Amino acid sequence: MEEDGIIEPLRDDDLPEAAREVTSDYDPSEEETTFGSLTSSVGDHVWEYGRRYHAYRYGRYPIPNDEEEYKRESLRHTMLKELLNGKMYLAPVGDNPQKIIDLGTGFGEWAIEVGETFPSARVTGVDLSPIQPHWIPPNVDFIVDDIEDEWIHASDYDFAHFRFVNSLLRDNKETLRKVLENLKPGGWVEVEDIMPRLASDDNTVSPEHPLIRFYSILGPALVENYGFDIYILNNLPSLLEELGFVNVQRKVFHMPVGEWARDSHLRLLGGYFREVVVDFVGAMASRPLVEAGVDKEEIADLVRDITEAASNRRIHGYLPIHFVWAQKPPA
Repeated sequence: MEEDGIIEPLRDDDLPEAAREVTSDYDPSEEETTFGSLTSSVGDHVWEYGRRYHAYRYGRYPIPNDEEEYKRESLRHTMLKELLNGKMYLAPVGDNPQKIIDLGTGFGEWAIEVGETFPSARVTGVDLSPIQPHWIPPNVDFIVDDIEDEWIHASDYDFAHFRFVNSLLRDNKETLRKVLENLKPGGWVEVEDIMPRLASDDNTVSPEHPLIRFYSILGPALVENYGFDIYILNNLPSLLEELGFVNVQRKVFHMPVGEWARDSHLRLLGGYFREVVVDFVGAMASRPLVEAGVDKEEIADLVRDITEAASNRRIHGYLPIHFVWAQKPPA
């Protein structure tokens, strides 16, 4: 296993286009999927705390699936492409993968762009919500289901991809075991996620920073009410090795929160990330913090303080973004 913590100056890119309509092609009639059997409930949504959430599987996922969330996810997608110089992943999957699965695909941008990159491949995105666009490449399809369910018809994937998903799973070990079972020999898995530990190299981030307080509240709330572990990245490489993966690699990018960096490209990335982080705080403040019993006025103060701190160029905070990839042993 290899680890590397860096910040890379990369090329500029345009801001994302205006968000498209959040909608779906899915027929709510019952159908058989890669994971299980779907019913009409897959298309249902509920509104709580001023945000829209999926209703499938009792609607227990804490991230909204509305237009605001689409804008956040689209900006995050643009940011990560900018970070990787236009690349969509770091795993060495080769030039001709033929079967790719995007687990927790969200609005499907990653799956669609990978499908366009590899027109001969079959790319499948899986998510709890039918929120992907109407028009997609012919080699891309989307499934509404829970990736923590059994995979009853899936096998022989060249590449399995997670993006900002694993810290919101109940059982990473079991989910990654299923990935290992359903990869081809020599196939790859990649996990991309944030380590929620704000830091700075010049001590401008104090222990009282409101984003640190936010994570100190959010972590226990997600454990108690959802069974999630937002610090899964601590143990992810060793977990992959324990399950039988080989060639486990990790690359860590220290992503600026805000436009404080001297380098123009890092300022661009920091501006993207400030918006992503502030919008994520707003999303988490809507359901998880309310359900954890945090006072609404305290939540409002916390959101305001984080927004102000993320815009303060005297605070040189960053959050680590981890890319971890591993291979199923070749036959």
